[in-house]
Amino acid sequence: MRAQKLLTFDLPLLLPIDKVSRAISLMDEYKVAHLPIVVEDQFQGLIKEEDLLEHEDTAVLAEVATYQISVDPNLHLYDVVAQMSRADVDILPVVFQGKYMGSIDRGAVMSFLTKEAGWGLEGSTVILEITSAKYSLAEISRLVEENSTQITSFNMTQKDSGALIVTIKLNTTKIAAILSSFERFDYKILTFFNSPEVEDELRSKFDAFMRYLETD
Repeated sequence: MRAQKLLTFDLPLLLPIDKVSRAISLMDEYKVAHLPIVVEDQFQGLIKEEDLLEHEDTAVLAEVATYQISVDPNLHLYDVVAQMSRADVDILPVVFQGKYMGSIDRGAVMSFLTKEAGWGLEGSTVILEITSAKYSLAEISRLVEENSTQITSFNMTQKDSGALIVTIKLNTTKIAAILSSFERFDYKILTFFNSPEVEDELRSKFDAFMRYLETD
């Protein structure tokens, strides 16, 4: 899925001549800490609440620092998640050739991860990286089922590098044996979530996945 699929047009747009007080009021109303400045459809930059608070209410936004933080509409959603994490923002403007197309907010990203990647279901989630040549759903299913477990949700996406990111949701949180099976058959385990059985062996789920995406 690409960034353009999660666009929202509900967020207000700011102008350089707007007052700081207006920007803060809108951020409070929409429960965000960032908003885009747009002039005649052209993206001027993202403005942060923390910077606004350093200025008088009567100051205009042209006096406040802006940040050129945005994503291309064709960027993959996993890369959008990584960019949002790196920039530490709750909205990401989507920009094509300088033109503002809309924004993606954190709520839309979490909804995507819950619905498409299966994070909202009970059980554990395992995310694998597989080459196209090695990919076999039949073999993945066999390795899972041999450990008396079933796949309850499956999602596959392809990164720009060509690697396949396979997300499987399992009907158990006891996945140590399944992870061992994947490793034995040379599957690259990017991360897994919601498995107390092996919790001490790995990391914080979101941060680990973000680190992988940031280095891709």
